Amino acid sequence: MIQTPIWSVVLASLFWWLTLQTPTLSEPTIAFQASQEPTAAKIEIARIRSGVLPGVIIGGHHEGWLNIVQQRYTASGDRDDRFEESARYLIEDELVQSGFNIARSQPSSVFEEASADTEPGRFLIGGTMTQARLNSYQSWFKGDITQDERTIRWELFDRQRAKVVYRQEMTGSAKAEGIDNPAATYEAIRGSIKQLLAEPTFLTALNSSEVETIALTPSRYEVAALAVTDQPLSIAQLTGRSVSAIVRIRTSSGRGSGFLIDPSGLVITNHHVVGSAFTVNVDLYDGSTRVGRVLRRDPGLDAALIRLDGETTGILGLPLCQSNAVRVGESVIAIGNPLSLSNSVTQGIVSGFRLDGDRSLIQTDTAINPGNSGGPLMNRQGAVIGIVTEKIASKGIEGLGFALPIEQVLHRLNVQIVQPDQAKLNDCGNPIALSQAL
Repeated sequence: MIQTPIWSVVLASLFWWLTLQTPTLSEPTIAFQASQEPTAAKIEIARIRSGVLPGVIIGGHHEGWLNIVQQRYTASGDRDDRFEESARYLIEDELVQSGFNIARSQPSSVFEEASADTEPGRFLIGGTMTQARLNSYQSWFKGDITQDERTIRWELFDRQRAKVVYRQEMTGSAKAEGIDNPAATYEAIRGSIKQLLAEPTFLTALNSSEVETIALTPSRYEVAALAVTDQPLSIAQLTGRSVSAIVRIRTSSGRGSGFLIDPSGLVITNHHVVGSAFTVNVDLYDGSTRVGRVLRRDPGLDAALIRLDGETTGILGLPLCQSNAVRVGESVIAIGNPLSLSNSVTQGIVSGFRLDGDRSLIQTDTAINPGNSGGPLMNRQGAVIGIVTEKIASKGIEGLGFALPIEQVLHRLNVQIVQPDQAKLNDCGNPIALSQAL
């Protein structure tokens, strides 16, 4: 009979006990299968912020077989911009790999010529970390390990409807080799977003909103041509006919001008006026304010098309010069809301025509100031020839303002002017008012 030394029994018992006490660190990688196809609508990542109060203990550093705590980990109140940026890129990549259409905050190509996406996302995904558990373990038996678990409350914001359309908490966990290894935190976040993307109710929220948008957005917008006079108008006459169609557009980041182009409530302005907003506040001439929904945008040209919500009874639009009939030296006026001064009128001439990449520009010496952007540049017959878009501002430089030709804007925004049957047209393609044609 072979006798086992007592110290071996003790050691084996201790070994068994330690095995039960050592935390089990499960691998975070789980293959999730989406139950629906991803939406075609563009998605943008907002912020990943911490909702854990500063100073709260979230774990600690453990050493030895007995996992004795050597240091406590507490939540920090300091914002780590590098961590938030890295987390955003990680989430973007996870969405791309899952087949979603992403408005990237960074170039998606390794080539230098690639630039960040300028088209904003219809949807914003943001997250708040509601729980965090961070622990590291150091022992000769298990090695050095960092374990992280993050519970994130994800929210989906629909810019089109200006509200949060989905909210759900998901927990992700991960481990990584080494002490205080941030890879465990990133992988825990990845695990949480993977669970969100596999959640059927999340995909339903995306797809149901997209179907609503498709129903409301035709491929082309048609507006009826509006009549003009065949004789030049005085500045007072032109202003009196046009000022009621000028609007002020307000967003959370600024304000600018715009103008109505038909009685259905379509408004044209600059893209840089609406920015990434899908809904804007539109102040009308009568003092009322409407919600405007951004239907189309062209960041490269700097143009956007908006439609007002609600009834449009009594709303008029401005005639549009649809042909290339603008001449250097032609007298023009601009109406807009510079520096919050509503419906300010300035006059000048067409100074020339310039090219800026693939954009054609009308140069004018008409006074232009911040807030004029998106307003109309009009000829003396009352037709819009361009959209005020920018100026060159520097000491000693005056009278260098620029407008986008309205013909180019209509083409890029897919707006078509419908002419009345058997109408007499002027050089701009506008019907001539019957009283003037006789």
